[in-house]
Amino acid sequence: MPRTDPDSTRDCPMWCAGHEDDQEPMPPHWHRNEGVIVSVVERRRATLGAGPAPLLAEDFVVALEQDAQATYLYIGPLEDGRRFFAVTLDSAQRLHSAIAAALKAPK
Repeated sequence: MPRTDPDSTRDCPMWCAGHEDDQEPMPPHWHRNEGVIVSVVERRRATLGAGPAPLLAEDFVVALEQDAQATYLYIGPLEDGRRFFAVTLDSAQRLHSAIAAALKAPK
């Protein structure tokens, strides 16, 4: 049975972590689960150019989000809410297949 969002007439999905944590943006019609923290090493470059880009270790959040339009897979740094991407679940499945194929490619 879905939980009820006290600030809305809409029911929360079973995976919704609630709305009391004051995360932004979190209007009453926005839902997010607890997510999973994944340590990653990313190559980050501010500008294109010659030379290797620095490698940075960072914790990312992988979570589900839902608004009035769709449910999304959210991936972004734990400490930087400005850098993220959120894709529909269908898109996430296509990315999953493409990533799995890339990881199986000969090295």
